[in-house]
Amino acid sequence: MHPRRLGNWQDRFALVLAALGLVALLLPRPLRFQLAARAGAVLLAPLRSLEETRAGSRRLREENRRLELLAAELALENARLHSLDRAAGPPPLTGRDLVRAPVISRDLATLRRYLVVSRGNRAGVSPGAPALAAAGVVGTVIATTPNQALVQSLHAPESRVAVTNRRSRVPAIARALGVELLMLDYVPKDSDFHPGDTLVTAGLGGIFPSGLPVALVTMARDDPAALFKTVHCRPLAAIARLEALFVLRIPAGAAADPDDDWLDNLAPTGTLLPENR
Repeated sequence: MHPRRLGNWQDRFALVLAALGLVALLLPRPLRFQLAARAGAVLLAPLRSLEETRAGSRRLREENRRLELLAAELALENARLHSLDRAAGPPPLTGRDLVRAPVISRDLATLRRYLVVSRGNRAGVSPGAPALAAAGVVGTVIATTPNQALVQSLHAPESRVAVTNRRSRVPAIARALGVELLMLDYVPKDSDFHPGDTLVTAGLGGIFPSGLPVALVTMARDDPAALFKTVHCRPLAAIARLEALFVLRIPAGAAADPDDDWLDNLAPTGTLLPENR
């Protein structure tokens, strides 16, 4: 708006308010109080509407967090059921749970290889703990402080995850390929992989239980000149856009023993911790 026009509008508005004030002074006292109450209600209506909108936004964010937690819990419960194939019955629940960890920093080169979260030793997060999102695996905790942890994601060059094709049950090793994709190492040429296949954790290495969703196959090519089949996939978790993830609490020494079945004892419900202010 033009500065001169804005000034004229402001002057006119001030004159109107002054005129209304003078008229209100001439009115009887009961009528004056009624007019003041109605004017206050009209003037405060936008503020009330803004506060209601903020409260609704807070409720939606909280509900979204609970739905994300539920999705991660369901993925873990599915992995636990996979691990019970060799057991006579379900083991007792021990209360081990998920810790919601807001992402507070990233590597500046790609924004997806390494994530810093605002949960550490004090929240029960320890090196070697799996990091998950509602859609799938994110990576592994590799270092912690009392209040923070460093997560190495699937996109890090050093990352390796044992996976299985959910449809054909063919195992493979997934590693980073470029910035956004993963590739499978040493896949035999006669292996059954097709675009659209879902890859889940194989449960090898003592970090991830079997059955957690990892990636979706985007390309499977059999090159006659190559020794192995070329398979590319995309992580199911949108790591570059994550605002928070879930870290699985593990007991001391559990990650170092690949034969330990502590993941069979996962509790079916997780814990939402309040975010740092």
